Amino acid sequence: MTDYSEFERALGYEFKDKSLLEEAFTHTTYVFEHGGGHWESNQRLEFIGDAVIDLIVGCELYNMKPREGEGYLSKMRAIVVCERSFASVARKLEMGKYLLLGKGEEQMGGADTDSTLADCFEAVIASVYFDGGYEAARSCILKNLSGTIDKAVRGEIFLDYKSRLLELAQTKGRQHSIKFNVTDERGPAHAKEYDVEVYADDTFLAKATGRSKKDAEQKCAEAAVGQYLILFPDK
Repeated sequence: MTDYSEFERALGYEFKDKSLLEEAFTHTTYVFEHGGGHWESNQRLEFIGDAVIDLIVGCELYNMKPREGEGYLSKMRAIVVCERSFASVARKLEMGKYLLLGKGEEQMGGADTDSTLADCFEAVIASVYFDGGYEAARSCILKNLSGTIDKAVRGEIFLDYKSRLLELAQTKGRQHSIKFNVTDERGPAHAKEYDVEVYADDTFLAKATGRSKKDAEQKCAEAAVGQYLILFPDK
């Protein structure tokens, strides 16, 4: 069995049942390639992990913001409990190097895609929950997501960066036309990648790559927000 000790230290939890962790790192493509059934992959764990993270992050926001209503709490939770934030944590934990993928998926760079990493993070949290219970899962989630929660509450993270960039470009003292251009697309139909650049009028702001045009534009806009504020400070 794989030595997960380094990962466990980074995660903040040591497993009693290592097979749960192995299941969390097993992608459907690996299972199908080895003649197994879909239930042997991490998909079922993802289902539980998503619910556990939803509950714990929701409770944390509820306690942090006792005067805020349901709408605010739902919005903040959606910012934290999303593919982008989970994938970011997964990369910090170097989860990609433990993933068991089918050969085709591995060759296509599946170990570093946002969706695969985010799903794996959810599966790992479910494994913690089954292995150690609610408090262990809560401790693990807050250790790895508290920074994201704090940034969301402080208004430093946005659910829709494209809308945020467009909003900034139309505030008082700033009147710029924001344009996204697809500069390249490649790969087979089931695994395309898109390169996108964004400009404020004719001023280049940022570029990014995504698995869809929408994904690439959001990543591009996220990188562009900070650059826009540097180039066009509030007057």
